[in-house]
Amino acid sequence: MAEEYDLQELAKELQTFVRAQDLPDRFVAKVTDVQVAPDRTGRKCVYFTLELPDGKRTKVKYTPMHIPDLAGELLRLGLKSLNEVVGQTFAFIKRTYRIGFPRPMPIERVPTKKGGKNEQ
Repeated sequence: MAEEYDLQELAKELQTFVRAQDLPDRFVAKVTDVQVAPDRTGRKCVYFTLELPDGKRTKVKYTPMHIPDLAGELLRLGLKSLNEVVGQTFAFIKRTYRIGFPRPMPIERVPTKKGGKNEQ
């Protein structure tokens, strides 16, 4: 049985969702959640939930084709685990692959307010 949802709240929540393919080629976003889970075909994938500066959200799926690039970028930025990504704000740039939609890759950390997680 489906979880109980207030339809007005659900509609309001979905108005703040942006499709990842509709994002600009370069943007800034905060990673609010990271999950590793199989997709519907059974491939191990990484899912980032991103919050944009205007408060809208999106979810980005990284498949086995994208994960080596994602891991490489995160390691280059000094991160050692996916848990460290949550709460961080990054500049993302869309990278094109041989198949599928472009995927946003984190290319630099963006400093947050004093005392924020991105402070170095």
